[in-house]
Amino acid sequence: MPKTKNKKRPFIPRTLSVDKIPHYLGIANIENNYIAWRFSVADMAGCFSCSDLTLEEHQQLWDRLRAFEKMNIDELRRARNLHTKPVEQLNRDYRDRLVEIKLDDIEELHSFHIDGLCRLWCLKWENIFSILWWDKEHEVAPVRKKHT
Repeated sequence: MPKTKNKKRPFIPRTLSVDKIPHYLGIANIENNYIAWRFSVADMAGCFSCSDLTLEEHQQLWDRLRAFEKMNIDELRRARNLHTKPVEQLNRDYRDRLVEIKLDDIEELHSFHIDGLCRLWCLKWENIFSILWWDKEHEVAPVRKKHT
């Protein structure tokens, strides 16, 4: 039996529809995603190294990190556990430290409230936070109390 040619041809409309709107296939609002942690940029040689934690501080930090993973960025901000701070508002020594570790091109850091004065400073990319410093005395960006 001889082969027949395929007579199917694709349909190409003469005019394109302008009513179609492309939709974003990814995550539309990153604020609604749960957060994740990275440790690759952690400052291990600076004065706020996470390697200098006591056993109690280490346990406290891991407990808080696990609790934060169950929250999205919007929930963390509403609970006042996450704050964004422009780099120019940091203490001069820590801005210099960013230059030393070649992270002087970032514009802002994010601070997680751990307990009392303790803060965990991170870099943020979408919903991923890269841990940078452990600040147990709130020295990276001290805040003056109101009405003092």
